[in-house]
Amino acid sequence: MTTQFLLTNKRSYCFNDMGTGKTLSALWAADFLLINDVIKRVLITAPLSTLRATWGREIMYNLPHRRWAVCHGSKSQRISVLRGNSELVIINHDGLKIVEDEIVRSGFQLFIVDELTAFKTHSTDRTRAAERIARSMKGVWGMTGVPTPNGPIEAFGQAKVVNPFNPFLPKFFGQFRDRVVEKVTDFLYVPKPGANDEVFRILQPAIRYTREQCIDLPPRTYEVRDVPLSPEQSIVYEKMRKELLVQYQHGEITAANAGVKALKLLQIAAGSVKDDEGKVVHLKCDNRLSELYDIWESTPQKKLVVFAAFRASVERIVQFFVGRKVKAACIMGGTDGKVRGHLIEDFQNGDLSVLVLQPASSAHGITLTAANIIVWHSLVPSNEIHTQANDRITRIGQSRNQLVIYLIGCKAEAHILSLLENKEAQSNDLLSSYSEFLAP
Repeated sequence: MTTQFLLTNKRSYCFNDMGTGKTLSALWAADFLLINDVIKRVLITAPLSTLRATWGREIMYNLPHRRWAVCHGSKSQRISVLRGNSELVIINHDGLKIVEDEIVRSGFQLFIVDELTAFKTHSTDRTRAAERIARSMKGVWGMTGVPTPNGPIEAFGQAKVVNPFNPFLPKFFGQFRDRVVEKVTDFLYVPKPGANDEVFRILQPAIRYTREQCIDLPPRTYEVRDVPLSPEQSIVYEKMRKELLVQYQHGEITAANAGVKALKLLQIAAGSVKDDEGKVVHLKCDNRLSELYDIWESTPQKKLVVFAAFRASVERIVQFFVGRKVKAACIMGGTDGKVRGHLIEDFQNGDLSVLVLQPASSAHGITLTAANIIVWHSLVPSNEIHTQANDRITRIGQSRNQLVIYLIGCKAEAHILSLLENKEAQSNDLLSSYSEFLAP
């Protein structure tokens, strides 16, 4: 049905849940158009981590008769790929603005936009480049499982990319914003009644199937575990909290720096924090690390996925497990694509026992169903990343009940978790509730 829908609607949205076959449905539809000479070339834009691991793999196994290439590297390397004879070219989101003019000249007629929420901020160079490229195409298909993870205003940029000709879409962002949100303070907007109806109208035509409608998966449950800070962490945390509270009361904390300030408390709770000179200081955090080990020991398959927000924490967790003779590895923002693929394969089918991930670099396009337990060692204030990350173990092939565990050791972490549970994790929320965030 999804393939048929895309073929019927040149500019449309696929909001199917993760793990329901969105990628393959789009590729089948594109292949049908190529076979029938309706189009000659397809441009696919997706997160960097999924270019080969997801899209390349699906093309290789399901469309072996098609020529395809990944457009990444220096500008000259990207241009060389675009000028080649590949029928399907896959490029990362930020790569669009680097070679925008060359893309427009390269004869693409279909634009498939994976993880469409990458363009939820209408004013970025990335989104504006995608808009201009999309206008040169015969067809545009936008794909994401969660179109407005943080609020209704995020629909505008996505609509401008996929279907700017929708009669319900205002020409200017301010017009749409005034329809869907109400200003409470200079830094806080809340959705108006009927905001979802406005979003529904501008994101059309669209199709959506839930995971439950497509596949029969065991349930997923959530658990919060209180992990007290060590005495050393408590001292540093309290000192930082008081400093930030004074800054907040004197108006020194603004919307621009609120998130950065808040992260200091989260870093302390995670056990590794940067000092004023940018050096990482490791604090004693035996409670949190011991809790991770106890959870791993209780898993019958000895497979555990750990999400940790900060690079220093990721590395420290891996060292902790390796020091206890447990095979562990990590994927972070700078991890090479081939290394990433090898680690995922080793985790899924080999003896890699613990995989520690930075959420922003590992929340899309990977399957980790060898595990049925995720532990959030430290949280990120993004509902989109949080949701995507949890779905790494809830995919086709999962046969066991899943459990997501949150390690919470302070009020700052509890506040972030509350925002995530309410699907309101935005920097504005951090600022608007700073007095609560910094309370003892």
